[in-house]
Amino acid sequence: MTTTHTDTTAEGHYSLDNTWEHARRRLGLIEATYDAGSLRRLAALGVGPGWQCLEVGGGGGSIARWLCSRVGRTGRVVAVDIETRFLEEIGADNLEVARLDVTTSGLPKDAFDLIHARAVLAHLPARDAVLSALVAALRPGGWLLLEEPDEYGNAVLGTGTHGEAFTRINLAMRRAGFDPQWARTLPERFAANGLRDIGVNSELTVAEGGSPEAELIRLTSVQLRPLTLEVGATPELLDEWDGLLRTPGRWFPCFALVSVWGRRAG
Repeated sequence: MTTTHTDTTAEGHYSLDNTWEHARRRLGLIEATYDAGSLRRLAALGVGPGWQCLEVGGGGGSIARWLCSRVGRTGRVVAVDIETRFLEEIGADNLEVARLDVTTSGLPKDAFDLIHARAVLAHLPARDAVLSALVAALRPGGWLLLEEPDEYGNAVLGTGTHGEAFTRINLAMRRAGFDPQWARTLPERFAANGLRDIGVNSELTVAEGGSPEAELIRLTSVQLRPLTLEVGATPELLDEWDGLLRTPGRWFPCFALVSVWGRRAG
């Protein structure tokens, strides 16, 4: 494994900092909730031996590990994040880890057969510029797969304490630069950036209290509690929500994951 430390990060624009003391647990819950669908979509794109892949916001590293196993010894995976300590635990000879901020660092042009990011760009105020940079980093014929959260599940199904608290969480993350509706615009944005063969999938999880999916919501709320209090949530509301998310037999809509893929013209 090659590990590089290109320290070009810009602090303060990502509300879910992976240096948090419980970040590894939270990242593991993201993997448990969303990996099955992500890996299914990546496999459908044909990722295989010899591919050159870029994983943006590598997080806990599960997708990077899978890509390394698929591309084999003749392929290469570059995994980038502003916090790389979990990626550095991966023992793969075909993996390169880079600590960088995609909002400030240039990416190589025409370099990758596949670029994937999950729950990254919607959190970045410069998301549209990053999208264009990712498209430019694709080789002709290369695939871009973005998977981003959308609030529509709570907007339709969220009620009571859960609906109110979830709305406050969204408001807090909006203040930090998150756009909970950007994901639904991605098909049009892919087309505007010249991508072809565009496909879309959206998955909405409804989670039982005490499940890994509900625990992901709960732990996210714990990390964002100071910001959520600043936008009008009360300690009583958040404490009640915390207890509900732990309660079997109660069910809660999560963030939907909108997945969009497209191919650069060859």
